[in-house]
Amino acid sequence: MAPRDGGGLDVREARQEAEREAAVHGLDLDTVLAVATPERAVRVIAGLLGPTVGFGPVPAGPNDMATASATGSVGRVTARREGLLRVQVRVPVALDVSVLIGSRRIPAEVDLVVHVGLVGRAAPGAVEIDVDPIRPADVDADVRTRGVGGVFLRRLGDLDAEIRHHVGVYVSTLLATPEAVAECRIRIP
Repeated sequence: MAPRDGGGLDVREARQEAEREAAVHGLDLDTVLAVATPERAVRVIAGLLGPTVGFGPVPAGPNDMATASATGSVGRVTARREGLLRVQVRVPVALDVSVLIGSRRIPAEVDLVVHVGLVGRAAPGAVEIDVDPIRPADVDADVRTRGVGGVFLRRLGDLDAEIRHHVGVYVSTLLATPEAVAECRIRIP
């Protein structure tokens, strides 16, 4: 069986298709690969995120009965090439989450890894990077709470799913900013 790329194509077929696509736009595949690197992806995403993150207060829980806020620090961003044109970025984040239900504050500590998929492609006079939508399944979360309130929140409020959802929205919003969109189009002279 022939080796496959990340999209399921035979590697040779994937390369030929990517070479044809690049040639349509007056580029060669090696130029696309030299620009759309894992190292560039790490530099851009780490630069957009910065060393710290925060969001909230946002409505949370069933019928928005609570509000949640979070602050945290971004760990070492890494990336690797998957297949010919796909780069998978891994963003670790340590979050301190605070959920307010009525007058009761329930803290949670969360270690996250957000997976961001990028695909480089040739375009007229440029290499463009397509960003996969961030889904809850792209967010790994290790959530830790204490006490009865924490157990209640995790079980009835589905805290883990809420965190994955809000982190996905936060990252998607960040990757849709004009600055991020500009970074996804690299002009080729």
